[in-house]
Amino acid sequence: MFFFVDTLKRLRTLRVLKENKRLLLFFLGISLFFAGYMWQVEGLSLIDTYYFLITTATTVGYGDLSPKTDFGKVLVTVYMVVGIALLGLFLGKVTEWMVDVSSRRKKGLLRMKGQVDLIIAGYPSDDKVHTIITELRNDDRYREARIVCVNNQLEEAPPWMAPLQVGFVRGAASEGQVLKACGIDTAHTVLILANDPALVESDDHSASICAVVERMHPEIRTIIEKVRKDTLLFDVVNTDTVVDVASPSVLAQEVLDAGAIELQNAIFSTHTEGTQYNYHYTGEDTTWSAIALALLDHDAIPEGFKNPGDRHFKLLPKRADVINSQALIKYRGTRLLDELVI
Repeated sequence: MFFFVDTLKRLRTLRVLKENKRLLLFFLGISLFFAGYMWQVEGLSLIDTYYFLITTATTVGYGDLSPKTDFGKVLVTVYMVVGIALLGLFLGKVTEWMVDVSSRRKKGLLRMKGQVDLIIAGYPSDDKVHTIITELRNDDRYREARIVCVNNQLEEAPPWMAPLQVGFVRGAASEGQVLKACGIDTAHTVLILANDPALVESDDHSASICAVVERMHPEIRTIIEKVRKDTLLFDVVNTDTVVDVASPSVLAQEVLDAGAIELQNAIFSTHTEGTQYNYHYTGEDTTWSAIALALLDHDAIPEGFKNPGDRHFKLLPKRADVINSQALIKYRGTRLLDELVI
């Protein structure tokens, strides 16, 4: 009962119904009068009456049911002319409304409804944003998450957004009304991309977006891709995470796991304790568990390996994976190991 009442309330708010209320009521009135006659006078059951009403109004007309009285025959001809015309006119209005809604959605002119998980502001390139979202969709945590892109660089949503179930809102992301249309009140993360990775001025736009976001939703997590070297501007607007212009995969990983970029920078930086090294293994074939234990004995962290002939390193290996002679072992440690005793 609650669902039925709620559905009626939603229908009453539809613009197409509000604008054509008189037409709809006139059609329903004629239909009810015709249905009452067929039920009471012609002796059709309620189900048969409903069936006859629908097949007549939609011009299907199977002919298995028909009026028997003379007045009923006259009445059905009137209903055919008036009812079919009114139904066609109303369905045309509904179709026009649906096309308009679809067009407005594609052009980013509709307000997002329901829970939004991630807002992506800025649009440096179609490929970069597409790859970021593809990477996110490959993770179970974001497979069904609601993602919305907002920018004023696009005239309409590119074709790839619909298959990936990505919403689009057109406008300046530094405007409060635009952010409200994106669903800022429910979002938990905003990723702000540098529109032009070659221009420092892009940071000014990113900072203005962050300032408005933080004012509207202080609890939200903000990630900014910066062009300039220092982070002072972003400290002023209380940005949670500031990263240099990065690859789509790295940015997607930061959205998924806070601190991913910080850890990556620490791994590859010579200024932090512990750097990533390669060890060229020349011993006999052994297992990954043996290699991992040997590295731990040298205060190093095992990360993965690549056997001769393999195209890629295997990360997170299993204990029983075989390490062949001449394999490259990746590990993180404080020094380059000359020899690894298995």
